[in-house]
Amino acid sequence: MTSTAAALLEFFLLGLATPLTATCVIPLYPSFVAYLVSASEGDRRPSEALLGLLVVAGVLAFVTVVGLLWTVVLGAGVADAVDLLSPIAFAVLAVVGAVLVVAPNGFARFPTIEPPHSRYPTLSAFGYGFFFGAIVIPCNPGLIALFFGRSTVVFPGFDSGLEVMLGFLAFGLGIGAPLLAFAVLSQSLGRRLTRTLARYGSPLNRLVGVVLVVVSVYYLVFVFAVLPGTT
Repeated sequence: MTSTAAALLEFFLLGLATPLTATCVIPLYPSFVAYLVSASEGDRRPSEALLGLLVVAGVLAFVTVVGLLWTVVLGAGVADAVDLLSPIAFAVLAVVGAVLVVAPNGFARFPTIEPPHSRYPTLSAFGYGFFFGAIVIPCNPGLIALFFGRSTVVFPGFDSGLEVMLGFLAFGLGIGAPLLAFAVLSQSLGRRLTRTLARYGSPLNRLVGVVLVVVSVYYLVFVFAVLPGTT
């Protein structure tokens, strides 16, 4: 049984990798840096660090909604649903991984939409984070599928619904961590990092695809024994 602490760390790392390997999310980072600079100008404007924290709070709010839907839909039947959900989740994971290996930018066709803004910087920052969390899911289906695939394995071992929600929050913290980092970094450094991520986007996605295929095949063959003659 996976310990709670190890599972939470795993979910955080999966969340951290999710936006950094999402081809259609990376273009949002330069505009996010520019927004932070413009929103924090003036004597009474909130600091960029505070705006970054509010963005992370928005991401966590979105992930909380997803986690609540997960727990409400499955309820106490999480453990009973493992035999059905896990093979399906890892089969989808294998397909997504194969697509990333063959066409690393195959999921980049999703349109990049600018998150909404308002005249209130703090509200805009929170809304930006909530919106960012929503668009990460279709932009990087590989790691999202890996998260839900691992969730079907790990969550039944958790002792309470609170631990399940902590798992989703750890994943959300990982997604929001790069945004917080960009908020506290200088504008020029932030732009250099986004250019670097964009430059190496294809090999990173291909590497992620290989990992997804290996993980999914391992679970399908050695854990769930979906092939005849396997145990």
